Amino acid sequence: MTETESYQPDPEEIAADLADDGVHVDSSLADVFTDEQLGEITALVAGADPRVFVVAVPLEHGADVSANQLVTLVNRQLQEDGTFFVSRGSLDYGWSVTTTSYGGRPGPDDFLATSVAQDRYPSDLGLQMREAVEIFTGGDAETIYDEHFPERAETGSVQSTDGEPAQILGMDPAVAIGVATGIAAMVVLAVLSRRRARRKGVRLKRRALQRISSAQTQEWRRRAEAECTALGERIRELEIEESSDNDAWGAALNHYQAATAVLDRSDDAADSIGAMVLARRGDEALDHAVAGNPWKPTVVCFFNPLHGPADARAPWTTTAGTREVPCCRSCRRHIGRRREPEILDLPTEDTVVHYMDSGAEPWASTGFGALTPDLLDQLRQH
Repeated sequence: MTETESYQPDPEEIAADLADDGVHVDSSLADVFTDEQLGEITALVAGADPRVFVVAVPLEHGADVSANQLVTLVNRQLQEDGTFFVSRGSLDYGWSVTTTSYGGRPGPDDFLATSVAQDRYPSDLGLQMREAVEIFTGGDAETIYDEHFPERAETGSVQSTDGEPAQILGMDPAVAIGVATGIAAMVVLAVLSRRRARRKGVRLKRRALQRISSAQTQEWRRRAEAECTALGERIRELEIEESSDNDAWGAALNHYQAATAVLDRSDDAADSIGAMVLARRGDEALDHAVAGNPWKPTVVCFFNPLHGPADARAPWTTTAGTREVPCCRSCRRHIGRRREPEILDLPTEDTVVHYMDSGAEPWASTGFGALTPDLLDQLRQH
């Protein structure tokens, strides 16, 4: 691949490789991975539950397609849930690995795993990818992260790395693990002193929640900034011809400006996710403008906008009654089995709440655009 050429992914080809053994390595990166590394990665992926997929591609920062967008395109072909590890960077500027999850409850383990792996092997993609997948599938990501970054463990905060964090799609499982750890600590301490156990247990639980919330919020913020930056660069680089759809072009500009304005005014988790939704809409509008086609916003999953487009509908009951809401197929399956769907939770001071109960506007009342398509108008009203 020459300096003037840019990577053009083939989602169908990538999906075919992932369906075969869970690993896709672009031909341009064939020399980056040793046979031993590929064998180890393939073995780790084969034994992972839930599923793990590895996509090693020369996706440079600022490319026309982001890692999250690439996974969305691949997932439409693959039609299988799991956590996708995607490479970013180049031989000249170093590598990072980002993750995106579909159909599950992503916690901080993928972020912690990729953070350690990148810090250990910033210039060796083969080692970095193997390390990230091995830590993630091993189930000890938090312990390994604490040992590798002891200064961060002591402060109870997690700093972001240069890699784009996981697509994350929610933080429920990690919060559940943190809560379980806090409760277990309370039980043990109660044997010695019930009153002392209660005080320490509350502190442990709150510290775990705050730490996880901080890591997840930083992930969402970094993802939002990365996607807004990529959209801005595409807008500046593309030459829109007269035949292009002017309304779609205007929509792309408006959504880009709205997304950056949201990030400029707030560091809140809800606003970072909202900025991602706006940036992705802008990206879609830009694609339609280039093709000269009109654009209509894609409706996202009501329960979690990071799940991607809604391709189903399901009944949802609240105190106000029951209504049909758009959702992804994974959430629809959960509801069909009488289980709660994978709802996006947002952190508060010492707990987490479903985003629709958070009061974060205009996101809570509109379902991040799932219920009210015109998000720009809703932003102006708030």
